[in-house]
Amino acid sequence: MKQGEMAVRVEPAAVIAEFLQVMTQASRKTYPTWQRMLVDGVSDVAPEGTDLYRQLIEYQPLEDFYFAGVVALEASKIRKYVEPILAGDLLIALAAQVDRIAGRPDRIVADFVFSTISRLEVEAGVALLTMPYDQVVHLLLNRIGLFNYEATRPLLTDFAFRHSLGEPLARGVPQWWKTYGAKLKRQVTASTQLGHVKLAAE
Repeated sequence: MKQGEMAVRVEPAAVIAEFLQVMTQASRKTYPTWQRMLVDGVSDVAPEGTDLYRQLIEYQPLEDFYFAGVVALEASKIRKYVEPILAGDLLIALAAQVDRIAGRPDRIVADFVFSTISRLEVEAGVALLTMPYDQVVHLLLNRIGLFNYEATRPLLTDFAFRHSLGEPLARGVPQWWKTYGAKLKRQVTASTQLGHVKLAAE
Protein backbone atom coordinates (compact mmCIF):
# COMPACT_ATOMS: atom_id res chain seq x y z
CA MET A 1 0.00 0.00 0.00
CA LYS A 2 1.34 3.43 -0.95
CA GLN A 3 2.02 6.12 1.65
CA GLY A 4 -1.12 8.08 2.40
CA GLU A 5 -3.44 5.23 1.44
CA MET A 6 -5.88 3.59 3.82
CA ALA A 7 -7.52 0.22 3.54
CA VAL A 8 -11.18 -0.47 4.23
CA ARG A 9 -10.84 -4.07 5.35
CA VAL A 10 -13.43 -6.69 4.49
CA GLU A 11 -13.58 -10.29 5.68
CA PRO A 12 -15.04 -12.18 2.70
CA ALA A 13 -15.89 -15.32 4.70
CA ALA A 14 -17.88 -13.30 7.24
CA VAL A 15 -19.67 -11.29 4.55
CA ILE A 16 -20.65 -14.44 2.67
CA ALA A 17 -21.80 -16.13 5.89
CA GLU A 18 -24.14 -13.20 6.51
CA PHE A 19 -25.31 -13.22 2.90
CA LEU A 20 -26.06 -16.95 2.97
CA GLN A 21 -27.96 -16.61 6.23
CA VAL A 22 -30.29 -14.09 4.58
CA MET A 23 -30.62 -16.21 1.44
CA THR A 24 -31.40 -19.29 3.55
CA GLN A 25 -34.24 -17.41 5.24
CA ALA A 26 -35.56 -16.18 1.89
CA SER A 27 -35.39 -19.67 0.41
CA ARG A 28 -37.20 -21.29 3.32
CA LYS A 29 -39.91 -18.65 3.21
CA THR A 30 -40.59 -18.86 -0.52
CA TYR A 31 -39.88 -22.53 -1.29
CA PRO A 32 -43.26 -23.98 -0.18
CA THR A 33 -45.14 -21.74 -2.63
CA TRP A 34 -42.65 -22.48 -5.42
CA GLN A 35 -42.79 -26.22 -4.77
CA ARG A 36 -46.58 -26.26 -4.77
CA MET A 37 -46.75 -24.49 -8.14
CA LEU A 38 -44.10 -26.78 -9.59
CA VAL A 39 -45.95 -29.89 -8.43
CA ASP A 40 -49.27 -28.56 -9.75
CA GLY A 41 -47.76 -27.93 -13.18
CA VAL A 42 -45.89 -31.21 -13.43
CA SER A 43 -48.81 -33.30 -12.16
CA ASP A 44 -51.00 -31.96 -15.00
CA VAL A 45 -48.82 -33.80 -17.52
CA ALA A 46 -47.23 -36.44 -15.25
CA PRO A 47 -49.83 -37.46 -12.65
CA GLU A 48 -48.78 -38.35 -9.14
CA GLY A 49 -47.88 -42.02 -8.86
CA THR A 50 -46.42 -42.29 -12.34
CA ASP A 51 -42.76 -43.07 -12.92
CA LEU A 52 -42.24 -39.67 -14.53
CA TYR A 53 -43.73 -37.85 -11.53
CA ARG A 54 -41.48 -39.77 -9.19
CA GLN A 55 -38.45 -39.05 -11.36
CA LEU A 56 -39.11 -35.30 -11.49
CA ILE A 57 -40.56 -34.63 -8.05
CA GLU A 58 -39.87 -37.39 -5.55
CA TYR A 59 -36.33 -38.35 -6.54
CA GLN A 60 -34.96 -34.83 -6.96
CA PRO A 61 -33.36 -32.62 -4.25
CA LEU A 62 -35.80 -29.86 -5.17
CA GLU A 63 -35.25 -27.75 -2.09
CA ASP A 64 -31.48 -27.79 -2.61
CA PHE A 65 -31.84 -26.79 -6.26
CA TYR A 66 -34.24 -24.01 -5.31
CA PHE A 67 -31.85 -22.72 -2.63
CA ALA A 68 -29.07 -22.72 -5.24
CA GLY A 69 -31.30 -20.71 -7.57
CA VAL A 70 -32.05 -18.15 -4.85
CA VAL A 71 -28.35 -17.78 -4.03
CA ALA A 72 -27.33 -17.51 -7.68
CA LEU A 73 -30.00 -14.94 -8.50
CA GLU A 74 -28.58 -12.52 -5.95
CA ALA A 75 -24.91 -13.58 -6.06
CA SER A 76 -24.82 -12.79 -9.78
CA LYS A 77 -24.86 -9.11 -8.72
CA ILE A 78 -21.64 -9.27 -6.68
CA ARG A 79 -19.46 -7.99 -9.49
CA LYS A 80 -21.99 -5.24 -10.20
CA TYR A 81 -21.76 -3.73 -6.72
CA VAL A 82 -18.28 -4.73 -5.49
CA GLU A 83 -14.87 -3.91 -6.97
CA PRO A 84 -13.26 -6.77 -8.94
CA ILE A 85 -10.57 -8.07 -6.56
CA LEU A 86 -12.88 -8.17 -3.56
CA ALA A 87 -15.66 -9.66 -5.71
CA GLY A 88 -13.34 -12.52 -6.61
CA ASP A 89 -12.54 -13.16 -2.94
CA LEU A 90 -16.25 -13.13 -2.11
CA LEU A 91 -17.04 -15.67 -4.82
CA ILE A 92 -14.26 -17.94 -3.56
CA ALA A 93 -15.77 -17.73 -0.07
CA LEU A 94 -19.20 -18.48 -1.53
CA ALA A 95 -17.88 -21.62 -3.23
CA ALA A 96 -16.33 -22.74 0.07
CA GLN A 97 -19.48 -22.26 2.15
CA VAL A 98 -22.63 -22.79 0.11
CA ASP A 99 -22.77 -26.62 0.09
CA ARG A 100 -22.14 -26.78 3.83
CA ILE A 101 -24.91 -24.25 4.48
CA ALA A 102 -27.23 -26.35 2.31
CA GLY A 103 -26.28 -29.46 4.27
CA ARG A 104 -24.85 -31.17 1.20
CA PRO A 105 -21.83 -33.53 1.41
CA ASP A 106 -21.21 -32.99 -2.32
CA ARG A 107 -20.90 -30.04 -4.74
CA ILE A 108 -24.38 -30.20 -6.23
CA VAL A 109 -25.47 -26.81 -4.88
CA ALA A 110 -22.20 -24.98 -5.60
CA ASP A 111 -22.05 -26.37 -9.14
CA PHE A 112 -25.56 -25.14 -9.92
CA VAL A 113 -24.95 -21.79 -8.22
CA PHE A 114 -21.88 -21.02 -10.30
CA SER A 115 -23.22 -22.33 -13.60
CA THR A 116 -26.28 -20.12 -13.06
CA ILE A 117 -24.19 -17.10 -12.07
CA SER A 118 -22.13 -17.51 -15.24
CA ARG A 119 -25.26 -17.58 -17.39
CA LEU A 120 -26.77 -14.55 -15.67
CA GLU A 121 -23.54 -12.56 -15.89
CA VAL A 122 -23.16 -13.30 -19.60
CA GLU A 123 -26.72 -12.16 -20.27
CA ALA A 124 -26.70 -9.18 -17.87
CA GLY A 125 -25.69 -6.68 -20.55
CA VAL A 126 -27.97 -8.06 -23.25
CA ALA A 127 -31.43 -6.70 -23.90
CA LEU A 128 -33.59 -9.75 -23.16
CA LEU A 129 -37.30 -10.32 -22.93
CA THR A 130 -36.79 -12.49 -19.86
CA MET A 131 -35.87 -11.17 -16.43
CA PRO A 132 -33.04 -12.76 -14.39
CA TYR A 133 -35.50 -14.59 -12.14
CA ASP A 134 -37.22 -16.08 -15.19
CA GLN A 135 -33.86 -17.26 -16.48
CA VAL A 136 -33.21 -18.88 -13.09
CA VAL A 137 -36.57 -20.67 -13.36
CA HIS A 138 -35.64 -21.91 -16.83
CA LEU A 139 -32.32 -23.25 -15.56
CA LEU A 140 -33.99 -24.86 -12.55
CA LEU A 141 -36.53 -26.65 -14.72
CA ASN A 142 -33.76 -27.89 -17.00
CA ARG A 143 -31.73 -29.05 -13.99
CA ILE A 144 -34.69 -30.97 -12.62
CA GLY A 145 -35.07 -32.62 -16.00
CA LEU A 146 -38.24 -31.26 -17.61
CA PHE A 147 -36.44 -30.78 -20.93
CA ASN A 148 -35.61 -34.49 -21.07
CA TYR A 149 -39.21 -35.69 -21.47
CA GLU A 150 -41.67 -35.01 -24.25
CA ALA A 151 -44.58 -34.77 -21.80
CA THR A 152 -42.98 -32.02 -19.70
CA ARG A 153 -41.02 -30.11 -22.35
CA PRO A 154 -43.98 -27.81 -23.20
CA LEU A 155 -43.92 -26.54 -19.59
CA LEU A 156 -40.64 -24.77 -20.37
CA THR A 157 -42.46 -22.43 -22.75
CA ASP A 158 -45.72 -22.20 -20.79
CA PHE A 159 -45.82 -18.50 -19.89
CA ALA A 160 -48.31 -18.84 -17.02
CA PHE A 161 -46.36 -21.72 -15.47
CA ARG A 162 -43.01 -19.95 -15.79
CA HIS A 163 -44.46 -16.69 -14.46
CA SER A 164 -45.94 -18.41 -11.40
CA LEU A 165 -42.57 -20.03 -10.61
CA GLY A 166 -40.72 -16.76 -11.10
CA GLU A 167 -42.90 -14.72 -8.75
CA PRO A 168 -41.51 -16.14 -5.46
CA LEU A 169 -37.98 -15.36 -6.70
CA ALA A 170 -38.91 -11.90 -7.95
CA ARG A 171 -40.74 -10.89 -4.77
CA GLY A 172 -39.05 -12.94 -2.08
CA VAL A 173 -35.31 -12.55 -2.65
CA PRO A 174 -33.91 -9.36 -1.07
CA GLN A 175 -31.46 -7.17 -3.00
CA TRP A 176 -28.66 -7.90 -0.55
CA TRP A 177 -25.66 -6.91 -2.65
CA LYS A 178 -27.07 -3.55 -3.64
CA THR A 179 -27.45 -2.71 0.06
CA TYR A 180 -24.01 -4.09 0.90
CA GLY A 181 -22.36 -2.20 -1.97
CA ALA A 182 -23.91 1.06 -0.80
CA LYS A 183 -22.70 0.41 2.75
CA LEU A 184 -19.18 -0.29 1.49
CA LYS A 185 -19.16 2.94 -0.53
CA ARG A 186 -20.17 4.90 2.57
CA GLN A 187 -17.25 3.37 4.47
CA VAL A 188 -14.85 4.24 1.66
CA THR A 189 -16.21 7.78 1.41
CA ALA A 190 -15.76 8.32 5.15
CA SER A 191 -12.17 7.09 4.94
CA THR A 192 -11.16 9.37 2.07
CA GLN A 193 -10.81 12.25 4.49
CA LEU A 194 -7.45 10.76 5.51
CA GLY A 195 -6.11 9.84 2.09
CA HIS A 196 -6.57 7.47 -0.82
CA VAL A 197 -8.44 4.29 -0.07
CA LYS A 198 -7.90 0.69 -1.10
CA LEU A 199 -10.22 -2.19 -0.34
CA ALA A 200 -8.38 -5.00 1.38
CA ALA A 201 -9.67 -8.49 2.05
CA GLU A 202 -8.57 -10.24 5.22
